[in-house]
Amino acid sequence: MSSTRLAILSPAARGPMSLPASMGQLVAEVESHQEVWGCWLQSWDMPVTVGEIAPFLDELSRQALHQEREVIWAPMSSAGSAVRLVLHGAARPEALRRALTTLHLQSLMPGRVLHCQGDDLALVLHGSRGPLSAVNHRLIEALEGIALDVAVSPLWDRGHFRLLLTDMDSTLISIECIDELAEHLGLRRQVAAITERSMAGELDFQTSLRERVRLLAGTPASSIDTIIRERLRLSPGARELVAAAKSQGVEVGVVSGGFTQFTRHLQEALDLDYAFANTLEIIHGQITGQVLGDIVDAAAKADILDLLAIGLGTDAGHCIALGDGANDLPMIRKAGIGIAYHAKAVVRAQADFQIRYGGLDTAAAYLGWNTA
Repeated sequence: MSSTRLAILSPAARGPMSLPASMGQLVAEVESHQEVWGCWLQSWDMPVTVGEIAPFLDELSRQALHQEREVIWAPMSSAGSAVRLVLHGAARPEALRRALTTLHLQSLMPGRVLHCQGDDLALVLHGSRGPLSAVNHRLIEALEGIALDVAVSPLWDRGHFRLLLTDMDSTLISIECIDELAEHLGLRRQVAAITERSMAGELDFQTSLRERVRLLAGTPASSIDTIIRERLRLSPGARELVAAAKSQGVEVGVVSGGFTQFTRHLQEALDLDYAFANTLEIIHGQITGQVLGDIVDAAAKADILDLLAIGLGTDAGHCIALGDGANDLPMIRKAGIGIAYHAKAVVRAQADFQIRYGGLDTAAAYLGWNTA
């Protein structure tokens, strides 16, 4: 059965807009009628086609134009599906207006408010559902210049996801551990030179890591404890994201091309279920400059995601991967949902969701874990 969904966005100072009596009689459902982010958001479902009420819609638009209100409508089909719009950041009416206008062009219309608290807003969207990655990239472009994170995501059932696997350096924590260790030892310039060669494609990750670790030979292992104590800081929202995941029954792990001393610390501090990283060889309290065993590189991260999923009786499609660098891309692409956190452009372009401004708790908002 075809219907028409109508929405009006009004400045809060104007208050909500009343429908003409002739239209009000056609309303099948009032889905939204509340103040959010400095706006009144109203949404109705009408069991008639757009053509049947076109004159009323035109007149309503003319009235709204003089009152600084915005009226949008679209035909709906019973085959349409609901998704979630999340806005996380600067609670500005302009952000909501731009988002809804952009989504209207994608045949997505606002419905009920799922969550509205402070700088977090989540709405149901109705309409035709194409590739959400394209919708999300258009939304980000439309909101350029506003310090706000935005995403359209499915309305997943509780239990859909079983695992959250996150990178460590510059993702779960705000530092790059090997760089901090190098600076502490007066080796930043030498380590940075190797990193630059790696980024230029002259060295693969494994060779780059082994060369950097070789520079640490002969230094006391206690230097690692000093970095953990004095410099290691969790990224904003890290604790909140882990707590939200666990409240949903989702297991959480960290996987890193860094070192086990740091991941073990995080596992204890955050009560993580899993921790994977490279093992520095330490003899008589000194770093030897060697890495023991296989290197945890980009391919290994994706393999670990697969293995953990199998262990949980599921597959990668029911896992979430979160990272910031190119070596996180294989696991981000493999996971059911890949999230780029303050990431390089190449990662943002291939991730399902982006977090550009907020903390890691933004991921919980995208996934609907903060919705009552």
